[in-house]
Amino acid sequence: MEMISDKNNNLDKLYYNDFLCKKRRTKMKEPETGKKENTGKSGYSITTWRLHLWCRHPEWLRTTQEFYNRIAEFYYNLLLNHTDLWEMGSQQALRELEIMSIPGRGGRIPSDPLPWQKVPLYFRRAAANEGIASAKSYLSRFAQDEKIGRAEKLNAAVTYYKGMYQDFSAKEITLRVWTGDTWTWMHCRLSGRDFPENARLMSPSVVFEYKYDMLHVPVRQNNENTATVRQRMQAGCRILCIQFTNSDAFAVGVVLDGTGQEIAVKFWKGGKEYSHHCRKLLQKIQKSQEATGGRQTGRVDQKYWMHLKHLSEHYAHEISSQIIGFCLEKQVSLIVLPKYKKEYTDYVMIGSGNWSTMHLSSGIRSNLPYKAWKNGILVIETYAKGISETCSVCGAPVKTANRKTDEYTCENGHRGSRSLNSARNLSHKCILQFGKQVV
Repeated sequence: MEMISDKNNNLDKLYYNDFLCKKRRTKMKEPETGKKENTGKSGYSITTWRLHLWCRHPEWLRTTQEFYNRIAEFYYNLLLNHTDLWEMGSQQALRELEIMSIPGRGGRIPSDPLPWQKVPLYFRRAAANEGIASAKSYLSRFAQDEKIGRAEKLNAAVTYYKGMYQDFSAKEITLRVWTGDTWTWMHCRLSGRDFPENARLMSPSVVFEYKYDMLHVPVRQNNENTATVRQRMQAGCRILCIQFTNSDAFAVGVVLDGTGQEIAVKFWKGGKEYSHHCRKLLQKIQKSQEATGGRQTGRVDQKYWMHLKHLSEHYAHEISSQIIGFCLEKQVSLIVLPKYKKEYTDYVMIGSGNWSTMHLSSGIRSNLPYKAWKNGILVIETYAKGISETCSVCGAPVKTANRKTDEYTCENGHRGSRSLNSARNLSHKCILQFGKQVV
């Protein structure tokens, strides 16, 4: 069977992480003001597509995962038992562990043979990489705290390298699975969103969630616009400054052109609906606990907590996608988010509540960078100290501010949305300070 290259192995191990990567090309002409900037560089992003998986024998998927983790545990312990391998890189460690565990050419007998026979190469290597990663994680934590003990069992999702799957599309995949007695190919149906055109599909993983079997697929998409913040500002790009709220609007945004002229204002609403759904689920959890004297009710409570988690994830993805869609509509090249000191952020989050619109801003923030990057948009943060203290119209101090109604009044009598006022002040601050803030 064909060996997996080091390069492919490294890419495949980037499974759960979304990341950015850039590489140089021939330098291009300076862009004209108002047009999309391009420095002649290209890059790519990797995001994870989640698809529902349906098959005739779901128990075989679980049997395969159990076998996968047993092999991972074997290599986990093998690496930890050989201190001479601890300082090696993952790929070098893998090669050494294979020499120790797999019979070689010329009748070489391994010192620590793998206890199982006829394990597919790609399956074994995926499990071995999982064990190596877990061992290195343990060694890193052990260096900081010697009281940490080894893991007795691993519970990782199976990563299917090439050779372990075929006939792969957004609608189907055929997986090589272990039945407990033999290896066989099993056809599976997939449901979910289609993959983007011209995207590269990387090694998928089968993940068992509370109610569904899922296929997680890292998808690599190229991005031809990797101009820096400074380059975009010098080209006169449009920027979107956002302020998050704890009202019906999850966020308020202001679009400016390169001269600082306001182009558009946008409120992303739905906060009351989100909070209402959260309260209903929390009430169900409370009732179930009261019915049992405060004791957890196992799968019942878990079901409601998972609904809460999925609800928050849905809204965070939906609002972040709407923001990106608005940016594309208005030809925005740069998104600016407010940044606060950690102490102030913690204070605001505690005061707003766990299932509030403001609390959801963390999820929106985490989703925006990779979604923006795929569309040639950058996301940065800038310190927002003082943006709520003055009037964006006249610069006078804010006289009154009502958090519940999201209204403000300044000393000169101007009034309006408190959040919109902060977003406008953030935009003014960016225009004035970009030269100092951007490196």
